[in-house]
Amino acid sequence: MTADQKIYRFAYWLACFIIAATLLSGYHKILYPADFALAVYRFHLLPEELVNISAIYFQWLEIICGLCLLFVPKLRVAALWIALVLLLVFSGAIGINLVRGTAFSCGCFSNAPDAPPMDWMSVARNAALMALVGLALIGFKRSGETAH
Repeated sequence: MTADQKIYRFAYWLACFIIAATLLSGYHKILYPADFALAVYRFHLLPEELVNISAIYFQWLEIICGLCLLFVPKLRVAALWIALVLLLVFSGAIGINLVRGTAFSCGCFSNAPDAPPMDWMSVARNAALMALVGLALIGFKRSGETAH
């Protein structure tokens, strides 16, 4: 393995770890599903019939992706792509609501009543995470690593 490949491999692993830690930090959504469903409802982007199922589905998808990034090498690249799509969807939903002039806690890291409302920094944070996903995908490709 060349020095460049080692650097790319390190970048890949570090980015996967940071993304996984971020996804897994949403464990509170599983512990308090009604609170997260309320956060999803407040976005006013889905028909009411889809709010609860979406709230349940997304929280488990995030946790499974985070676990795959840490522990399932064969699924790591797929988990990165899913994480990228989730980040794009969440960023779009936050951006739409900010343009509408509504600000509430997005439920990303806390469902507590006193959680800070989403703002453009929430979108910037997601953009940084999307850049990390890109770094991880490039690092994976250039490191010569395989998906076992």
